[in-house]
Amino acid sequence: MIGLANCRQYRRLLCFFIFYLLLSEIPLNAQERYFFFSGKILEQGSKRGLSNVNLSIANRRTGTVSGKKGDFSFFVDSIPAYLIISHVGYQTKSILLDETSFSLTIYLVPQISDLEEVEIASNELQPFFKDDFYSIRDYEIDSGNVFLLVYRTKLRNAEILCKNILGDTIARSEVLRFFPNRLFKDCMGYMHVLSNDSGFQLYRNDKSLQLFHPVALKKFDDVLKDCIASTSTVFYFRKMTDMGLGVEYYGIDRKTLTKYSIANVKDEKKMKLLLRNKEDIGLLWKSSIPESREEFVTWNYVQKILYRPIKTTLYKTGNYICIVNTPDHQMEFYDLEGNYSYKIGMKTDSILAGRWSQEILVDDATSRIYTYYIKNGIFLVYRIDQNTGSLKIVATASHPYPQKLRIYNNWLYYLYDFPGSPDNKIMFRQRF
Repeated sequence: MIGLANCRQYRRLLCFFIFYLLLSEIPLNAQERYFFFSGKILEQGSKRGLSNVNLSIANRRTGTVSGKKGDFSFFVDSIPAYLIISHVGYQTKSILLDETSFSLTIYLVPQISDLEEVEIASNELQPFFKDDFYSIRDYEIDSGNVFLLVYRTKLRNAEILCKNILGDTIARSEVLRFFPNRLFKDCMGYMHVLSNDSGFQLYRNDKSLQLFHPVALKKFDDVLKDCIASTSTVFYFRKMTDMGLGVEYYGIDRKTLTKYSIANVKDEKKMKLLLRNKEDIGLLWKSSIPESREEFVTWNYVQKILYRPIKTTLYKTGNYICIVNTPDHQMEFYDLEGNYSYKIGMKTDSILAGRWSQEILVDDATSRIYTYYIKNGIFLVYRIDQNTGSLKIVATASHPYPQKLRIYNNWLYYLYDFPGSPDNKIMFRQRF
């Protein structure tokens, strides 16, 4: 009887111990499932804190409001999730919550009008530069002026023209004494002319364009090629990694010259594919063109199609530094010092308009961001909403397969070669 009683008591103790373990695990597991976010809601421009701003998680019952100084905090049970931020008199934002950062700084833009915005499509097309004797080699737009690298018959007779936004020539250079390849606008806004071996800074003196400070191209590339944006305090640089499948963005403080990392963008799918096909690594490292046709086809496919370098970019747009993560279809926003602010998801998959080019176009006059899709040679231009990530079509290029698209002050600029005609590129612009 004593043995049986001890056995029953042992069972009760064992059951109680197991039950205790189960109860003790519940709060631990529950705590692990929650993610804590905090930050501030500020008005863009004045940067004052906004109180009573509504914050809610899409498709869930979680929500909160900001405090007197715009501060907020909340828990979510799973990520990724979308945070909807709304306030009377301001544009609503939809930002993506993930493990990038649990500290957020959100700027709200005042709502200019309560009326729904209407995009008016226009077919207004103008030849911005058309000449029977000159062809365009390259162009860049800077502060409302268009710089054109043009040549007559041969590059030996190349010149540089500066036109205002109306198309009037306001300055020009002498005939260049070297073979220019392209124009280049550096991260500080200076224009340069690049040849095969040198770089020249372009300077406008009234009606004359002059070249000075020639630098060997290698030195030029070492100093300026990877610098892609700048503010009054920071230079921003872009460095390719992982054989072109990744990019590191970093900043350098202009006063202390301290280097610090901003973000890393990688095409994880292509990197996993490369690890599964290790023979492709050798083909990616091989810079010389194979001699046999069969080897060339394989080499070309691996380098230019299968593992093309990602097209992620960094831009200064308004009060933000924006990193466009094309592999993940996301846009990350930082303040002008490089501090993380928020992230949105680009709704590129919802556009069934052809192949996404993954190119990003920024209108420096309006700080709006665009991309385009290609369908049967037709280029469809979409504006990306920086509050929600949604896309809205604004223009269709009037010519098939245009070259070098740029947008400035709601004008679409591009180069075009008419089929069957001599090499005499024309520059068009199209209002939208």
